[in-house]
Amino acid sequence: MSPRILRLPAVLLVAALLIGVAGRPSLSHAQRTDSTALDSALVRVDEMRSEGQFRDALSRLSELRSTYGDQVELLWRISMTRADIGRAADTDGAAGEHYREALRLAETALTVDASNAHSHLARAVAEGRLALGAGTQERVQRSRAVKTHADRAIEIDPTLPGAFHVRGRWHREVADLNFLERTLVRTVYGGLPDASFEQAVRDFERAIELENVRFHHLELAKTYLKMDRPVDARTHLQTAIDLPAREPFAQRHKEEAQELLDELS
Repeated sequence: MSPRILRLPAVLLVAALLIGVAGRPSLSHAQRTDSTALDSALVRVDEMRSEGQFRDALSRLSELRSTYGDQVELLWRISMTRADIGRAADTDGAAGEHYREALRLAETALTVDASNAHSHLARAVAEGRLALGAGTQERVQRSRAVKTHADRAIEIDPTLPGAFHVRGRWHREVADLNFLERTLVRTVYGGLPDASFEQAVRDFERAIELENVRFHHLELAKTYLKMDRPVDARTHLQTAIDLPAREPFAQRHKEEAQELLDELS
């Protein structure tokens, strides 16, 4: 998933009090130049990610981190890019390494700024990816973390489409547990928060309102299929096919939408 591109906040400065001089501290020319340069560099990084140039984006982010240090806007982007590379990996082992690194970086981003919505989203994404290959107990624990951090991201920034997408998928997957699975999770592992297909639909619809891309329509269509609503599913599958490519893995999303649509024909 690609996060919405936000303009970075101005660099925070510590006021220097000069003897006999009072007044509001201001950015020096060099500091303003550095901030502008970083802003421009991150815009290009976001473009590279949206174009699927994940390793080039990671290389550039590593360079920027060497120059600017552990700034939260760098850390969450590195985390998300690591998750992208993991998703594109050829083997589960390679993917797992990238997902674990994505989680570590998301946790670091949250220690730098726990109020950053993108950092919570990065944590939710990494936890969700790691849950895919985990045992039942670990999967339940990571699922709780996905819900917690997706909720927090939305609380901080209710215009962040990726957070609604992640929460929508969480609701669909948990709501789809059968009776025996739900009983096992509740009695052995302490249960999970309530989930519903209806909330998944609302979350995907909100993601689409904020960012009209293939991935959101594809996952909404899958939710409608779980709800035995093939007409609605067909509508969003066709939309996913027709939309221009504007997100990472767009071609993969289009092909998956086409396969599901063919099965409905």
